[in-house]
Amino acid sequence: MTVSPQDAPPPSLLRSVIRSTLFVLVAGIVGPAFIVIGLSLGDEPGAEWMVPTGIGITVVDLLVGFLIGRHRHDAALRLHRLRQNGQPALAQVLSFDQTGVRINDQPVLLLQMRIHGEDIEPYEVQAREVVPEVRIPLLYAGELPVLVDPETNEWEIDWASAKTVAPTAPAAPASAVPAPVDDRTAGERLAELDDLLRRDLVSRDEYDATRARIIAEL
Repeated sequence: MTVSPQDAPPPSLLRSVIRSTLFVLVAGIVGPAFIVIGLSLGDEPGAEWMVPTGIGITVVDLLVGFLIGRHRHDAALRLHRLRQNGQPALAQVLSFDQTGVRINDQPVLLLQMRIHGEDIEPYEVQAREVVPEVRIPLLYAGELPVLVDPETNEWEIDWASAKTVAPTAPAAPASAVPAPVDDRTAGERLAELDDLLRRDLVSRDEYDATRARIIAEL
């Protein structure tokens, strides 16, 4: 049975913390490795530092994992509440541009929009959003349906309610459209990817796949 966003249960803090903590422990395996090696060496000279160091690193990893999990849970909870209680509104698409970043082979666009609706004072927003290529034609409609929290002005594009609209001009053949050239350094691209993760605009799986691709290009 399919569960609609309105009927979906709230996100689990425990699940978010466990997933983030496991990822941090795997990425920072050096802490547990020091503990295991130190215990296996016992009282051999020069090994006495390994167990305390490993414990210290592992404690830091656990703390970082908890903080990341808590942050992702808070972001997911805000999104859940928005989908449950958000007020329908419209977002006028003022502009959208390529950022040169792709997540799971889908472009991240810089959107400039003006949100307005019943009992909602119009305001402008600018955000980086992962927009699947099949949904880019919807941006040409000029307006998109959104869900808005009138108290906080948090918003989310309601893609499910958006109507399919063809572009105003015929699309050029793919071979005739040059791919955007990303002349930024790998460090700059990784920094932007980290920012997208902190703002919960990409999933952990998308982050890991894109980070690995950027590093592989070095």
